[in-house]
Amino acid sequence: MPLKQVLVVDDEPDIRALVSLILQKLGGFTVRAASSGREALDALRDGFMPDIILLDVMMPGMDGVQTLAEMRAMPAIEKLAICFLTAKIQPADIAQWRALGVDEVLTKPFIPAKLVDQVRSCWENVKRDRP
Repeated sequence: MPLKQVLVVDDEPDIRALVSLILQKLGGFTVRAASSGREALDALRDGFMPDIILLDVMMPGMDGVQTLAEMRAMPAIEKLAICFLTAKIQPADIAQWRALGVDEVLTKPFIPAKLVDQVRSCWENVKRDRP
């Protein structure tokens, strides 16, 4: 089954719009955007089932780490690819996030032409390693 649906979670409207546009136009994906961890969790609980989730780390209220923990506790989500999309890139953070269940860490700012390939690569790696 090919990669089709992406959930983008970011509190910045410009980032949500840009990532959505890139993934739709260059990747041909269907994209749903959420402005907070809570909104993303509500969408998942309401039955939206993406193939991959792109999750910002630094968000007000419920941050990406808290959102990731709640997502990984949901049985339907445990095998789903989840990638952090963040400007905060420190080796210690990345190691901690991987231990918590994030599959990949993509950096902001990102190169639009490479974002689709990075998303697809994360999804393919998870599908291979977690059938």
